[in-house]
Amino acid sequence: MIKYKKYLFAILLIFASQSFNLFGFYSSSSFIDILVHSNQARARIDALGFLAGPDNVRVAVGLTGANGFGDLIFHNRNNYDDTNAFNQFIPSALIGVGYNSDLFGIGFGYEFTYKSQAYMVHTPVITFTALSDSIRFNIPVSVGVGYSSKALSVDLRKTIAISTGIEARYYFEEDIPAINHIRLYVNYGNARIPNVKDNSQYMEQSSVGFQTRIYFKAETPEVKIFPILRVQYDQSLPTKLHNLSSTSVFSIYDNFDITAKGLQPFTAAKGAGQSAGAQGDPNLASGLSGGYVASIPEGMYAIEPYRVNVAIPVGLMATSQDGNIHLYLEPSISYTIINAKGIYASSDMNSRRKTPFMSLGYVVYGELYIRPVKSLELYLEMQAGGTSRFADDMKTLNNDINKLVFNGSTGIHYYF
Repeated sequence: MIKYKKYLFAILLIFASQSFNLFGFYSSSSFIDILVHSNQARARIDALGFLAGPDNVRVAVGLTGANGFGDLIFHNRNNYDDTNAFNQFIPSALIGVGYNSDLFGIGFGYEFTYKSQAYMVHTPVITFTALSDSIRFNIPVSVGVGYSSKALSVDLRKTIAISTGIEARYYFEEDIPAINHIRLYVNYGNARIPNVKDNSQYMEQSSVGFQTRIYFKAETPEVKIFPILRVQYDQSLPTKLHNLSSTSVFSIYDNFDITAKGLQPFTAAKGAGQSAGAQGDPNLASGLSGGYVASIPEGMYAIEPYRVNVAIPVGLMATSQDGNIHLYLEPSISYTIINAKGIYASSDMNSRRKTPFMSLGYVVYGELYIRPVKSLELYLEMQAGGTSRFADDMKTLNNDINKLVFNGSTGIHYYF
C-alpha cells in the first residue's frame, strides 16, 4: 500500500506541474518515469502503452497523439489532387529500455513522430537516476528531417530542426518538512529551412527557455496539500535570413518556442484563407516560408518576443477510507507577460504597440481514480478555465476573451 501511494503521489505531482495531458513513461518528454513506475498497461484517449519487466529491467512501448487527432492511429482522410488519398500515421511511437538499482539507473529510448510526407521527427532520449532515484535527469534530442512531397506540393529537402528539453529533478528526504522536490528545465530549439533551388540561401530560427518548479507539501487529517511555484522564461533569438531578403520570404515569424515537433510543414489551404507552413521551394505554392506561427495574438507581429510566466497551482488530494477512490483537485492562478523588441500590427509596420501583453488567469483541474480491485483502475480527468491563462491561448485572445474552456479525458490502467 505504501508503494502504491508513493506511485500515485508521483503521478499527481506530474499533473500538478502541467496543464492537461499526462502521457506517462511512453513519450520522450516524460521518459524520466520509466525507471520508477511499476508494471502496467494504459489505454487513454490520447495515449496507449505498457511498461513491464523484472525489478531491475524496464521495457516501455507506447503511442501518443502527436497531431491532435486523439484516438486515431492511422487514416487516409486527406486527399491530394482532390481525389487521391494519401496515408498518414498519426501518433508518436516510442520504445525504450532501462536498468535501475539503488545506486543508479539508466534508460534509453527512441521516439518517431510522423508530421507529414514532407517532415518527420526522430527523438533519441536518455534518462538516468542516482541515490535511490532522488536525482533524476531526462535528455531528449529531437531531430526533424524534411523531405519532398509532390502530393502535398511541398519540398523541405535538407530542412533540419533540432531541439531538446532537458529536465532535472531532486527529491528531498521524506522527513524534510514543507518541500518535496525541485524541477529544472532547459529548452533550446533551432530550425533551418534552405531554399532547395539554392542551398546558399536559408532561413534559420532559434529559441531558448528556462523553467523552475518547486513542489511544497502539507498535510491535514483528511486532505494532502501540494502548493507549487512555477517560474518560466522563454526567449526568441533573432531570425536569420542567409542571402535572402525579407521580400523573398512569404511568411516567417519570430517564435519563443522553436521545437522540432512544433515545425508545421506547408499545407495547402482549402477554400478561403491563406496557405501556411514551412516551404523550401520558391516555385511551389506561395514560395519560401517558415514553419512557426507568431508567439503573440493574431494580427500582430513581434521582433524577438519573450515570455515570462509565474504560476501557483495548489493540489488537493483525498483518498477514501477503503483506498479505492482517489480525488485530486487543483486550482491554479497564472500571470504572464509577453513582450518583444518591437510589436507591430501585421498589416502596418509603422503601427507599433508600446505596452507588453499581460494576463492574469486561472484554471481549475481535477482527476478521479476509481480502483475497485488492486490491479484495475478507471481514470477520469477534467479541466475548466478562461482562455486568459494564455501561455498558449493568447494567440486567439481577441476572439475568445469570454470563452470558457472545458477539456476532459479518460482511460484505463491495469497493473500487473
